[in-house]
Amino acid sequence: MATHHSVRALPDTPAEYVAALELPIPTPKLDRHSFRLVCDLEAVKSLGEGAAGDGGQFNWVGFTGGHFQGTWGSGEVVRGGQDSQHILPASHPSAPYSALLSTRYLLKMKDENVYIQLQTRGWRTGPPEVMARLSAAAREGFEGACPTPDEYKFRLFVEMETDTRNPKYAWLNQAMFVGSGVRSGRQVIYDAYQVE
Repeated sequence: MATHHSVRALPDTPAEYVAALELPIPTPKLDRHSFRLVCDLEAVKSLGEGAAGDGGQFNWVGFTGGHFQGTWGSGEVVRGGQDSQHILPASHPSAPYSALLSTRYLLKMKDENVYIQLQTRGWRTGPPEVMARLSAAAREGFEGACPTPDEYKFRLFVEMETDTRNPKYAWLNQAMFVGSGVRSGRQVIYDAYQVE
């Protein structure tokens, strides 16, 4: 049975909004772990400050392949996807060196000629010194230890699109996922959970 949430109106809530605030709405839940994706990465390519002009860094990271597997199947991450990153400047007042991430992957199902476009958007955040080490670990010639997953947050939302006439995978077109990930040198690894 679905749970619901409503908001109790305050004494100063305008009368025309009381009913809307107190209306019970079904609460979403993370139904289950759906899949894990492991993607191999090229070294980061720096494009400079970028259009934002905020002193941050715009990066491009190409995908060289990878693997995914989950409750609905498994397969390969096809070479050629990319991650566009905006690294906030050290002077940012609330999130220095944090990364706004936007990615596009092409997945190919194992033993099937089925392709799925997957895109994510999210943030990698943490203490400035950890974010600086994480950024260095993604560059050519890095030697040393990557920050551990517990030292920073890497959260994202995931959307997928495939042939709407495919009875086995068309449900992915309307599915919603959130994810938690890690950056491990020249790999990104994340788990995605379906929102019900």
